[in-house]
Amino acid sequence: MSMCQFPLPLLLPTLDTPKSTLLLWAMRDIVRKWRPHSLAESRGFREESLVLTSMPTISFVRMGSCSFSKSQLLNEVLSPSQQHHDFFIHRDMESGNFPREIADGLIEISWYFPGGTENSDLFPEPIAVTNLRGDIESHWLQFSFLAEVSSAVFIVTRSIGEREYALLSSLKESSSKYYFILNCKNKKPKESLGFLNKLASVLKLSKSQLLVKDSTMNNAGFVKKVQSTIGIIVNSSLKTVSLEAMAVTARDLGIQVDEDCQACRCARKYTEEITAEIRDGAKYKREMLSLRGDQWKNLAKLEKEMCRMKRQGDVATEDYKSELKQKWLEIRRQQNQCDRTNGLTKFINGIEHLPTVEKHYFLKWMKFSLDNIARRNLSKMQAEYKEKCETPGVDRKQLEELDKLISDSSLGVEHFMRELGQFYEAECSKVKEGKMEESQRQFSHLPCTAADLMLEGFPVELIDGDASNIPMNWVVDVLTHLHIRLGDGSKMVVITVLGVQSTGKSTLLNTKFGLHFAVSSGRCMRGAFMTLIKVTEAVQELLGCDFILVIDTEGLKAPELTALEDSYQHDNELATLVIGLSDIPSLTWPWRMPQK
Repeated sequence: MSMCQFPLPLLLPTLDTPKSTLLLWAMRDIVRKWRPHSLAESRGFREESLVLTSMPTISFVRMGSCSFSKSQLLNEVLSPSQQHHDFFIHRDMESGNFPREIADGLIEISWYFPGGTENSDLFPEPIAVTNLRGDIESHWLQFSFLAEVSSAVFIVTRSIGEREYALLSSLKESSSKYYFILNCKNKKPKESLGFLNKLASVLKLSKSQLLVKDSTMNNAGFVKKVQSTIGIIVNSSLKTVSLEAMAVTARDLGIQVDEDCQACRCARKYTEEITAEIRDGAKYKREMLSLRGDQWKNLAKLEKEMCRMKRQGDVATEDYKSELKQKWLEIRRQQNQCDRTNGLTKFINGIEHLPTVEKHYFLKWMKFSLDNIARRNLSKMQAEYKEKCETPGVDRKQLEELDKLISDSSLGVEHFMRELGQFYEAECSKVKEGKMEESQRQFSHLPCTAADLMLEGFPVELIDGDASNIPMNWVVDVLTHLHIRLGDGSKMVVITVLGVQSTGKSTLLNTKFGLHFAVSSGRCMRGAFMTLIKVTEAVQELLGCDFILVIDTEGLKAPELTALEDSYQHDNELATLVIGLSDIPSLTWPWRMPQK
């Protein structure tokens, strides 16, 4: 809904009860990118989680009856000229005139994000816009909530009489400014103006806080007036609030918050025990997740060389193989000497011992927390990366260093899973050398745990994009346990997606199958990830399978990598592998308008 620019339900009324619920958890996944006018000259941008971003909130509510649609007015206010978009559903749009059955008391929220172009941007900074469905008299709790969190509240009404005056004069003092939109068709609202004069001292109103829409003003002129008023509010408002801060206000008013369930709160607390010690993602990976770092990358190079023998030179084949094998064993011995860190131990306990629902919350909280930590520096580096790639004659060494810096700074759940995989691989090598008995193994249960995660819908890494290698023992044993879980009679179809970077591969899979692959406009997602889907009976008859294994891959022909060594070989290897694994490969490519 956010991608399609539809408003999202912020405060959802519960059917048949006066209670409402603030949907905070539902929006945790949303990340937006924009360029405020303050960064226009530097061509910089901001990328943040929507839940954590503080901005002015402008609210629109209705008091009594009104002849024009508040939602339609909002659509026109938020749409640039010549680019109308129906953000909010209203009665005059197609399929918008159905009787309202469950929407009364609903607060919807939408956002405006500038692109950094003063001529076309409506507002210089991002703003949140909320829309209360129904009359404020019937939904006073929702209105009170908006009054507390908003920089300005626009009250749309046809007239103000004794009843409305009594209602508004009872408002508590808040930091929000109140604006009145009077919709008068035939005559000047003398009575309404009289009551507004009485309210002026109570609500601290000025003349600029009254907008009259009468028969002498056309619709376009009135929309410009509302846009201008909001622009003044945004430029002068010192009050900004995030969705997370709104949740605090909601709790104070007795409104439920979807994150307040026991499982979600316990999972968050458990996550914070792991992430509290993470200040710098690159440093944490280097010190606390060391197996999946340089040691694993060196192992990957050795394994490839053992197959290709490109640097053999004049050395005898058997001697060269023996030399490579000894180097490989030495790195494995070094890995076996490493102990699990406190954070990794807690992560293992979380995915193995937490109840199912709490475990799902735990993995999502881990994702949100690690993404927020990595995003602090990653966005700036990616912007610098893209700029250097577009610069003719850029130094290849600079690109390589920046590419490594981005790789090192990224931090996600997949890095913890890679570390588990390397502990498992190192232990397997020790068993094969005869230096450990099967009964002494500590990590033999981990593939079973990863298989259970796949059955529960979580993606598991197939190809490590940083090392461009597959931990074979780990992947084979995970899939073996998955096969045992599914049973011998189960049939599976493998679908992969392959294409140029930023052509919507992950978005396509997420939208089509309801998955949660990482989505980014830059080269963050590396390697390949696989997710298992249980299909319905109808699809079973159509495809002749019980499960679909979906494989998402990193983008090919990344512009920033074309200058790097072996970039084409990397793309060819990735494409060959995923197409070879697939029953149904899907290809994506950028579309451009044909030239005249």
